[in-house]
Amino acid sequence: MIEFDLNGRKVAFDESVVRTLRAKALAGAGTSSTLNDLAVILDRALSDRKPITLQRAEARALERLL
Repeated sequence: MIEFDLNGRKVAFDESVVRTLRAKALAGAGTSSTLNDLAVILDRALSDRKPITLQRAEARALERLL
């Protein structure tokens, strides 16, 4: 499980879910710098396995991908 802090709410996702979200973010990265940033953050989350705190824009982007 990979933990995220989304605007003060703690959530945890399975690695497979994070990989899917990363792929979706990468797919939209060409048209959105926020999605590009999110893809980089998700990639780091997959490699570091540490809790990740998202800024407001990235948290909104992640919520839209869900």
